[in-house]
Amino acid sequence: MDADILALMDEAGVEPTENRVLVLTCLARRGAALTAAEILEYVREQKRVNKVTLYRTLDLFVERGLVLRHSSGDRAFRYCLGGKRSGAAHCHAYCRLCGRMQCVSATGIASRLDGIPQDLLADVENVEIRLDGVCERCRKAMTVRHVDATRGNL
Repeated sequence: MDADILALMDEAGVEPTENRVLVLTCLARRGAALTAAEILEYVREQKRVNKVTLYRTLDLFVERGLVLRHSSGDRAFRYCLGGKRSGAAHCHAYCRLCGRMQCVSATGIASRLDGIPQDLLADVENVEIRLDGVCERCRKAMTVRHVDATRGNL
């Protein structure tokens, strides 16, 4: 087991069961915001786990600040490492075509948030920034389709 994963779980007061370690390892290794289905697929490559167990694990991780839960344009939540106890501040780029959500460094963004007037809000506990658009992979695929269409190849 990865010592960093175990240390995060210990700090959050989460018992490191095999299933929990697999879920947190998946999120740490993938470095992206994943759907529960994507996490389940990864975990099932290692061990048989049912959906209910996975959702309970994700809920516990969100509650304990190990994982962040994000809404996306396709109604499926995405999960990524980076709660109160783990990961650097980051935002997300969501591709409206393929549904992929990437974690993006928030360097420079946090300092801009300091400019929010103090009297606007009481205590800010969470800020989520999601940039919606078309990812590089889909943009390239659209360019290829456009070139083929102009040549008469549909």
